[in-house]
Parts: sequence; C-alpha cells; structure tokens
Amino acid sequence: MFAENGTELGTVAVKRDWEPLYEFTRLHFLRRGELALDGDGGASVLPVWDGSVGEPYCRGYRMEIAQPGRRPVALEFPNRHFRDFARTVASAFVEERRLAEGERFTYLVVAQQAPLEPRDDGGLQIKSIASRTLIREGSLDGFLARATTHDAIDQGNLPVFVAAEVLEQARSQTRCQEGTETGGILIGSLWHDARSCEIFAEITAQIPAEHTAGTAVKLTFTPQTWAAADAALRLRGRGETYLGYWHSHPVRAWCKAKNCTLESQRVCRLARDFFSADDEAVMRAAFPRAWCVGIVANDTAFADVTFSMFGNLEGTMQARGFYILGEGSNGT
Repeated sequence: MFAENGTELGTVAVKRDWEPLYEFTRLHFLRRGELALDGDGGASVLPVWDGSVGEPYCRGYRMEIAQPGRRPVALEFPNRHFRDFARTVASAFVEERRLAEGERFTYLVVAQQAPLEPRDDGGLQIKSIASRTLIREGSLDGFLARATTHDAIDQGNLPVFVAAEVLEQARSQTRCQEGTETGGILIGSLWHDARSCEIFAEITAQIPAEHTAGTAVKLTFTPQTWAAADAALRLRGRGETYLGYWHSHPVRAWCKAKNCTLESQRVCRLARDFFSADDEAVMRAAFPRAWCVGIVANDTAFADVTFSMFGNLEGTMQARGFYILGEGSNGT
C-alpha cells in the first residue's frame, strides 16, 4: 500500500475465500463444453506476473482447473478484484494515522510461494466430495420462445428462467408479512442444450421458508427450515434441486422509521438492487454453486412489489437480469 506521494504505507496479507471464484470459473467452462458436466478437477490460484517489474509483483491472477487426461482450463482476473480489500486496509491506516482522511492511495499485489506445511499422516485426512446435480437435456431456444425478460440481460451470465407463479407467490407472501422479512427456497432444474453447449437454470417453484425468525431487517434460517425444505423437495418427487433462495426487503417499513419522503425513497439504493452482507452469507453457506441465485422482493411505498436477482459474477454477488416463464414448462 502506498500513499498519494509514493510513501510506502505497509504490506498486508490478503485473506480471501477463493471458492466462489472457482465456482464461477468452473461454470464458465461448463457452459462452453470445455469441462465435463460430471467432473470436478482440482483447482489452483496462480500469479500472473507484471510484465514491467516481474516477480513477485502481479498484474493479475489465474484460476486454473485440472482435467485428468486433458489440458487444464483457466481464467485470468485483474488486480482490481482486490480493490475492496485495499479500501478496508486504507480505512485501518486512516485510524492508525498512517493515511489522511480522504487521501488517495495505490496498491500493488505481491505473490510469494507459501511454505510447505509438514504433513501429519496420523491426523484427520479431509477429502472434498462434490455433490452431483442432475442436468437435463433441453432446448434453450424453446425456453426463450416462451419467456419475457426482466431487467437487462447480460449474455455473459447464465440464463435463468423463473416461473411467473413463483414471483406471484413471493409477492403475495411479502404483502402478508408487510414490515417483516420473509422468504423461501428456490428449486428447479439445470438444463443442458446439446446444440449450443449452453447450460441454463429453470426455477419451477419456491418452498416457503418455515421455522424462520424474521424481523424488519433480517431473516434467520434454522435447522428446522432446512429439514422442512428437504422434506418438501422429496415429497414433490420431480428430481428438482436447490437453485437459491428469495427473501423480502420491507423497504417501506425502513423508510417509514426514518421519515423518508417518497422522492428520496425513489432514488434510495435500498429500494432496488441491494444485497446485504448477510444475504451474501446465506448464499455462500447454503447455495455456493455458481448457478444459484438470490431474488429480493422489494416492498416499497411508491410501487408494487418488485424483484431483483443477484448471481455469482467473477466470484462476487452482483445484480443481473433474468427471464420470466408463463404457464407450462416441458423443456422443449
């Protein structure tokens, strides 16, 4: 970390959860037919050295996934992915008076070889076992022909189709619980289009989240919530899988407590496309795969309940568009 005048402020070790980035990379190559649908290769995070000053300074990094008997696949990512971490460090430097409030700063990413830790063969050996998700064969064009778009569609994102009935149920549940966060588990199917190699998701239903503790600002899932959802999924017997969750944001209650005007509510970032750290924690813990999404039902005082979707883009949860399906779904 460097101050605006070039003075070195210090070096800080980065702690990062790499699994969301691995999931994004894996899905990226699954969608292009460059990874086996039922395969999970070992992953490595490798430095990409700066072309001017060289090792140990990085211009970015690469997520690489091995494939038995085939060349590995890899995606490169820029150093800007460390920007949020650098800002957090800068805030700490301000408190320590190493950096002035509002002063600009710069940072470099340095990669060093990690020391090999001694192996204790007598200890507990942990093996990661990835659960296999059923992927069905279907036509993406067939789905698109029956769908309408909701928000801007980025062609780089996994196509996600949501049954209109799911949104209507979420809207009704949100209204019934006005002022308190509520939600549900999103279930459905993953599809593979053999012609294009594209993978896409279809959310066919939502299981209302039972046994939760909801307040005006938080929805807490309990072990009983997941047990009830598992039981409901088995009872349906349609081969569906978990694809994420939805929950409401009682924005009108938040704004009422702060005496916000309608004009200010219309431009408030909380009224739309807001996914909190707690929301992300639920996704990370319960729905870690890159094809899982979170939907927020925005309950505001100036409009009917609206919906925002968030998904994994380069390892972080970001707002994205989706498709709404009418009645009937047969994957053709």
